[in-house]
Amino acid sequence: MATIVTKEVRDNPALDRFTLENLPLLKQLRAAYCSTRTAVCIERAKFFTEYLKSSEGSGEPMNVRRAKGVNHYLSSRTPIFHDDNIIAGSSTSRKVGAPVYPEFLGLSIWPELETMSTRKSNPQTLSKEDAGILNRDVFPYWMDRTVMELVRKESNPPALSLMEKIAFFMCGKTTVISHCTPLYEEVLGKGLNAMIDAWAAKEKEVLAKGADPEAAKKAEFYKAGQIGMMGILAYARNLQKEAIARTAAAPDAETKKRFADFAEILAQVPARPARTFREAVNSLWLCHIGVLAENVNMAMNLGRLDQVLFPYFEADINAGRLTVEEALIIMGCFWFKVSDNTNLVPETAEKLFGGAGSVPAVTVGGVDKQGNDAVNDLTYIVLKVTELLNIKDPNVNARYHHDVNDEKYRDRVSEVVMRTRAVPAFYNDVANIATLVNQGVSLEHARDYAIIGCVELASAGREYSSTSSVLLNLTSAVEMALFNGKRPSITRDEQIGPMSGDAAGFASFEEFRAAFEIQLRWLIDQAVSLNELLGRAHQRFAPSPLMSCFFQGPFEKGKDLIDGGALYNSSGATHIGFADTVDSLCAIEEAVFRQKCMTMKDVVEAVRTDFGAPYDANLEFLRKKAPKYGTEHEVAQNNSRALIKLLYDLYQNKTNYRGGKYRPAYWTMTNHAGQGKICGALPSGRRARELFSSGITPASQRTPELLPAFSAVAGLDSLKIPGGVALNMKYSPPMLVDGQSDQYRKKFSDMIEAYFRLGGMQVQFNLHTYETLIDAKNHPEKYPDLIVRVSGYSAFFKDLNEAMKDELITRTQYDLATGKAIMLGTAATGK
Repeated sequence: MATIVTKEVRDNPALDRFTLENLPLLKQLRAAYCSTRTAVCIERAKFFTEYLKSSEGSGEPMNVRRAKGVNHYLSSRTPIFHDDNIIAGSSTSRKVGAPVYPEFLGLSIWPELETMSTRKSNPQTLSKEDAGILNRDVFPYWMDRTVMELVRKESNPPALSLMEKIAFFMCGKTTVISHCTPLYEEVLGKGLNAMIDAWAAKEKEVLAKGADPEAAKKAEFYKAGQIGMMGILAYARNLQKEAIARTAAAPDAETKKRFADFAEILAQVPARPARTFREAVNSLWLCHIGVLAENVNMAMNLGRLDQVLFPYFEADINAGRLTVEEALIIMGCFWFKVSDNTNLVPETAEKLFGGAGSVPAVTVGGVDKQGNDAVNDLTYIVLKVTELLNIKDPNVNARYHHDVNDEKYRDRVSEVVMRTRAVPAFYNDVANIATLVNQGVSLEHARDYAIIGCVELASAGREYSSTSSVLLNLTSAVEMALFNGKRPSITRDEQIGPMSGDAAGFASFEEFRAAFEIQLRWLIDQAVSLNELLGRAHQRFAPSPLMSCFFQGPFEKGKDLIDGGALYNSSGATHIGFADTVDSLCAIEEAVFRQKCMTMKDVVEAVRTDFGAPYDANLEFLRKKAPKYGTEHEVAQNNSRALIKLLYDLYQNKTNYRGGKYRPAYWTMTNHAGQGKICGALPSGRRARELFSSGITPASQRTPELLPAFSAVAGLDSLKIPGGVALNMKYSPPMLVDGQSDQYRKKFSDMIEAYFRLGGMQVQFNLHTYETLIDAKNHPEKYPDLIVRVSGYSAFFKDLNEAMKDELITRTQYDLATGKAIMLGTAATGK
């Protein structure tokens, strides 16, 4: 049974009496957030570089140097209270900041220092003074010291050149490592002072055992962890000093109390154990700021907040120190803190990642470590805050165990999706826990999984999964199989992959499939080999000793996360163009070898010429009559399941530099739209430059029935998808009136449960019509805060690049009442 300790939540889980009108602080903060333009923050780049320069040639090990650089930044940065938020601390010097990490992606904005403030697409304000500091003092130092340039200088592998062509694969470690979920329970319960003492004792213990190289390396790691944690304490002390000064200078009693409260909270946390719910939230946030000082905030997640924070909530409620309303305000304020930064995106990356935020994930609900119902008051408070604020971050995800959680919780999550039109996403505990156990995660730890970034699965605080290690375009292997290892739409006549045979002469589908597998295996080998080199570079030049302090395993092993210190160590490989690839395989099998209405030579030439005459006559069959993934057609089911198995086998046979396995996944952020815009035609009938389908979702406008679409995805073996999936479904929105709303919610919830019972892992929704999204594209001023679900995360529609807007518009819209697709016609598009 769910643990509900307040009568208010028990009587009305929707907490309907609370609105933004009667929570004025949250209303005020939301208005300010939605009207604030992102500004580049150079604080971290400036102070971190300053220390790295000063310690050049010092002989200090890199983990200690890096920890001191992080400490120097945290100690030196200006303590700011940007607004009336009741949580202290900020991740940047700006109200909404894009911090610069020069050792990763930062240098990519170097050519744009004078233009990024005024560019048309998602401008990020940068002052002339700050641009000068980056140009003069920061970027020159890092020219040959970024992770990618270090790999280029050391070995310059061919895979690096292939990655730089963009259309084959990308490796996340060139720009970020992140993609993990720290665990903050220990710091909330003990405080950083106690943790620092424990790490100091460990340092002393290993040094006492002898001066061998292994002991010295462990001692350096324990020392680096202490230095990093001390940086968080220094930042908290500076905030406290500022709060004391503002208390003394306060113009009125209300302001005086506000800053006096801050001073009292900061005197306690994060140095000492949290005593109250507000202190626990603030302590967690300050430690998270520390983690972001070391690593880029790309999918740096907050975990199962309703579990981690519930003991403090319950104690305060029972002691009469807290009300549900106060808890809503605290969590709402925390939401804006989590949203106070976004990624630095150069203009050239807008085509692939435009509109993508930092995607910090919050996970609620599901079962606990013992398999009991984990839903509690905070679960419903998080859902209410998500509904009220309806902003893009954090990325809220609701776990649901259909045999343990009750329907009241399930229906409440559905109601929030109906009201926000996009969030949260649903996750199937039954399938996901089994998938993690199949990867060697203990049952107890698997039950305690939290979502990473978009949709990835990992046991919170125990697993360092680096889920963005590889992002591979599956359609590359299709084209290379057709053209004997070449990809004419991208690299013309250059021989890219192995020669797998003249496709025009293939006499069976099995021959083509074998060629496709040869090319796919080769591409995966290239991507994985580059990821391994990048991982080794991170071990030498960019370790993460501070983040390691908030995981289980590093303390016990004396190892940084990047060296395999976590309890579980995996690498994630996600895939672009899954549906387009399956549909292409189906088209070849059906058109050439079953129906025999085309030859393999016809297919090759049709793709080469983008279905120019006479091959334009084949488009009708390929697009509308060939079997499609997302239907019940046997050929489509066989090819989709076979591809899942093939990818699983190829990746699981590889061991990463930390001793873990590679895990295939199917989420695409926004790059399925950007990649589609640069890639050539496919045998599926997809024309050149048309958008790819998102995540594991069937191709847009190809699946006329809702139930078969769900069933096709659920029929994929979830044990072979350990990295997670993003299934993006679009429904006609509900009429939010009493009778119709209740009917819609029941149908909505029942459909999700049926999909989960069939084995589906995850699903997320957009409840928008074609017409609404088309109007929002044409008249963005009418929809300043329209939230949409992209592929594993949410975004403001106006911030997305044009390709991604088009992809969201063209996604198949289903009528939930009839289960039928409403196909996008010429009248709807206005073309």
